[in-house]
Amino acid sequence: MEDLFLPRKSHRFLRFLLWSALVIVVLEVGLRPFGYGHYVLYRPDQRMLWLPLPIHGVTEAGHKSITISPDGFRYKVKLEPKKDGQVRIFDFGDSVTMGWGVDDDSTFSADLERKLNSSCPKHQFQVVNAGVNAYPNSLVIERMKAVIDENFQPDIAVFDYSGNTAMEGLVDKQGADREKFLSRVRWKGLVRRSAIYNFFIEDLLRYVVYYRLKHLLVAGSLDTAQAKQEADVEKFNARLADGYRYCQEHHVKMVLLVTGTNGERSLEHPFQQAMLDFGQKNNLPVVNMVDIWKTMDQSQIFQDHGHPSPLGHETIARELFSTISEMGSYCSQTPQVNLSQKAAAKAVGN
Repeated sequence: MEDLFLPRKSHRFLRFLLWSALVIVVLEVGLRPFGYGHYVLYRPDQRMLWLPLPIHGVTEAGHKSITISPDGFRYKVKLEPKKDGQVRIFDFGDSVTMGWGVDDDSTFSADLERKLNSSCPKHQFQVVNAGVNAYPNSLVIERMKAVIDENFQPDIAVFDYSGNTAMEGLVDKQGADREKFLSRVRWKGLVRRSAIYNFFIEDLLRYVVYYRLKHLLVAGSLDTAQAKQEADVEKFNARLADGYRYCQEHHVKMVLLVTGTNGERSLEHPFQQAMLDFGQKNNLPVVNMVDIWKTMDQSQIFQDHGHPSPLGHETIARELFSTISEMGSYCSQTPQVNLSQKAAAKAVGN
């Protein structure tokens, strides 16, 4: 008797598969006009672990326009060899620098480029956004060195503090551990092409599922309290000194940018203070946004806990413009100042 029912059960299962496939196709196609399936993808990289792939897409938050150039930067054009009179500035950091939830024209890099080119006609400025989502400070410094190695010809390197401090050890992974991590980056790059994955996992269930998966992928990446306790300031300083030495050897000027989070009225992480101390010790320009933002309406400055709004980006650009316009002879109408005095003045504020 059981054999008589096998065809009927098989037909039911086949119908279930067909209907499931139809629903998946309809969802995948139907979600794409709303931006899903057009997020930035990342490729595994032996040196940098993950790097963005070229795209004209949308940001995960807010679905704002985002352009990743063929060079892998958030910049609208491919970089060519520098011309006479051109000044090239690179901004290095994590999702704050890359511009989480803001469009191409609203990142502080884009704002800064406009301000410099409108106010300093003596030179033509390119301000290139080299931020990468989720990078810890160790990888931010490594990317700064890679940009120099790859002959992108930076004149100024802006190093923006990253809050992903629990992930500093990623850069030290070797052998099988490194390959395992790279395979995870490769796997995520595949599933992230799906509009359904973008919608359900990275949008609707972002705080319930996605960040928990990320936590499993990189242990400790969400535990900021533990990250603060385990902060290795000595190693951070060594990496910062290595990055600065690398800049000096290649005649690149370095600027330190200390950003913070919504509600942060004073420096809360040892690495932030270490950046101020390092800047003062080495006579480097330091822009302390935590001190600048503390008197402002932070509900207008931030769009969430840690990412600046367009207004927040504009205030960063304004402070960087003030600092960079006083370096060298970039803006002839601006009087020269002693950079060590400038660094000290910017660093004070807690």
